Amino acid sequence: MPGLRLFERMSAVCRKEDRQSLQSGERLLQSICDYVSRLLNSREGSTLLDPRFGMPDFIHSNAGFSPDDEPALRQQLVDFISRYEPRLQDVRVSFAPREAGRAALAFSITARLKGENEGVHLYSNVTPEGKIRVRL
Repeated sequence: MPGLRLFERMSAVCRKEDRQSLQSGERLLQSICDYVSRLLNSREGSTLLDPRFGMPDFIHSNAGFSPDDEPALRQQLVDFISRYEPRLQDVRVSFAPREAGRAALAFSITARLKGENEGVHLYSNVTPEGKIRVRL
């Protein structure tokens, strides 16, 4: 089973957490959820080490986004999450139907844990401020 990220493990050691609590499935899923949220809320070009890292501004602004943009955005999200969250494989993104008159964008992310058959299902939405919330 894939594990927690390095800094999460280091923090746990500092807090003297026992090994069993570090390996719980719930803890792993929350770790993945938190990291995907950080990924999706990063801006393209925000790091000098990897210019491809980050999401373009159009997902954060949620302005001018039309259903015609969904296939390209879906593929971009799948590629981005697959590239930067190595604990997940077979990543898929599905957009929720939008209500008339609302610009809100909501989508779900489904994947499998790397090397496992266990599925991961995350729910996401873009807030009016342009922040992406991710939850289990």
